[in-house]
Amino acid sequence: MYYRLSRFSRAHELLRRTAYAVLWRLPASLKYGSGALWRRFRLPYKLLRPGDAAIQIGAPWDTLRAGRSRAVHFARFVGNVGKVVVIEPAPDNLAALREFTSSHGMTNLDIVPSGAWSKKARLRFLSNPDHPASNLVEEVCDDRERDRNRYQVSEIDVDSVDRIAASRVPGAIRLLSITTNGSEIEILKGAEQTLGRTEYVSLITDQAEGMLKEHGFVRVGHDDRGYTYRRK
Repeated sequence: MYYRLSRFSRAHELLRRTAYAVLWRLPASLKYGSGALWRRFRLPYKLLRPGDAAIQIGAPWDTLRAGRSRAVHFARFVGNVGKVVVIEPAPDNLAALREFTSSHGMTNLDIVPSGAWSKKARLRFLSNPDHPASNLVEEVCDDRERDRNRYQVSEIDVDSVDRIAASRVPGAIRLLSITTNGSEIEILKGAEQTLGRTEYVSLITDQAEGMLKEHGFVRVGHDDRGYTYRRK
């Protein structure tokens, strides 16, 4: 069963495809090496230090191949003494990230094959084989903004960040980064304990700002995907 691709403008989609076609052909060392130089001075990357722990929710293979994977950049910034937990449900994305980490000897990435949500459940998932960065849970899909062609429907297991982080990151968390498409509020509902030991949160939307304020977070600036918040 398939659904329509997100309603990007034709010009925007053509530009994205062209840029990615070029980036995918460049060596990973060049993409991530040069990308790190620019990100080192930008939120949220500049917050990470060697030895830090971070959680990244969402790791699409298209951004990975383009040299834009937050999971990879985070892992490079925290170093071998740090740790990045990556929560990702889509098999294609998982396979690409595992292959990349194995071939590049990245041992500080802990990959969790699960979606993030407010509780443990099984949900319908819309995935776009050509543009996995637009994947989303069907429950938060807004049909007014999305044509449902080219999306493939499957079911995924999801769990709360609190349950996942309890065993994967027992101590302080420097950064929680959520790059999903509409699931942010549900994810934060299942991350209340985790937020209590997290210093910074990065979201691609400001719709959850009120919820973060209730947990003592304030916005500190924009980043390359959205907004960064700091716990007071």
